[in-house]
Amino acid sequence: MPAPHYSLIETSRGEDPAIVVVNSALRLFTHRDQFPWHLEVSIQCKLLGDKGMPTPQENQVLYQLEDALEGHLRVGENAVFLARVTCRGKRELSYRVRAPKIADDHLSRLVSELTSREWEYRMEHDAQWKLAAPVLELLERDPKIN
Repeated sequence: MPAPHYSLIETSRGEDPAIVVVNSALRLFTHRDQFPWHLEVSIQCKLLGDKGMPTPQENQVLYQLEDALEGHLRVGENAVFLARVTCRGKRELSYRVRAPKIADDHLSRLVSELTSREWEYRMEHDAQWKLAAPVLELLERDPKIN
């Protein structure tokens, strides 16, 4: 598994600002076949500031929730962080997963335990990494990266 390297990209979705953090180490990762599943976690924010972005207090709650989720997902190097998108009152986390049953077992239990914010997840088989392409392509367009 590659050592993570995080790139911050300020972009938009339509008229709304979006802040994206991408694990740019996955851009040229050669062992993508080891992580054929795409996991999306969507967290509903409560405390919003300008243009639907979370307040500093909200960010603290979100970071705690993200850390708890990631701690369970990364057990045994079963998942690798791909991206975090903050936009329109939501925080979206993307991971690439090796063994979906292990991730699903953890997440289905955590849904009832981690209740500081409403959240849900979905996981799809994506051996070609097509679902990861939109955030990875942001790296290609970012002049700081290229």
